Amino acid sequence: MKKCLWLLLAVGGMSFFGQAAKAADAPVDADGDGISDAQEISVFHTDPVRADTDGDGYDDRTEIFNGYDPNGPGRRAFSKSIFINVSKQVLEQRVNDVPFASFPVSTGTLRRPTPQGNFKIIAKTPRAWSRVAGLWMPHWMNFSGVGAPISRFGIHELPEWPSGKKEGASSLGKPASHGCVRLGIGSAKALYDWTPVGTVVVIAKQ
Repeated sequence: MKKCLWLLLAVGGMSFFGQAAKAADAPVDADGDGISDAQEISVFHTDPVRADTDGDGYDDRTEIFNGYDPNGPGRRAFSKSIFINVSKQVLEQRVNDVPFASFPVSTGTLRRPTPQGNFKIIAKTPRAWSRVAGLWMPHWMNFSGVGAPISRFGIHELPEWPSGKKEGASSLGKPASHGCVRLGIGSAKALYDWTPVGTVVVIAKQ
């Protein structure tokens, strides 16, 4: 009986300390605004114990995610960027190089790969037509740079046949495109609305 009790206490103790260790490893977010205290202090220079540093009614995370400096009006906006991990087939929305949101994508296949490197969004259109594939590409954002000629590659929603049928939903998370970066319904529009022309796009195997 004593042995069983000792075992229960030992297992319970390990469980407790295991949970405590996990809690200790989690980033501290004193004000609960979704940004760790370390990032607030060292990256964004906001108040780690006030969710709305400048008191304008918008929490710090909302302002930063949308490119605004939550330290007060008239300050320089933070820089937005897009990072696409070809190995993991994941796209990240970043602000000052800090990831804020991520989505599964489909990049190009081995035969028709998505170019890797540093690019910029140079044009946007709510609905682009591909003459080559005979498909619509909703929420099209053309990125260009070395290895990516103008109008050749873009980030867009799952392509759509003239009948309205979507193409490639089951392939999200796997390489499947002809070189573009495909996003799912909803996430493509969210990214399109968030991204201004001129936004840096980094595509790499990491």
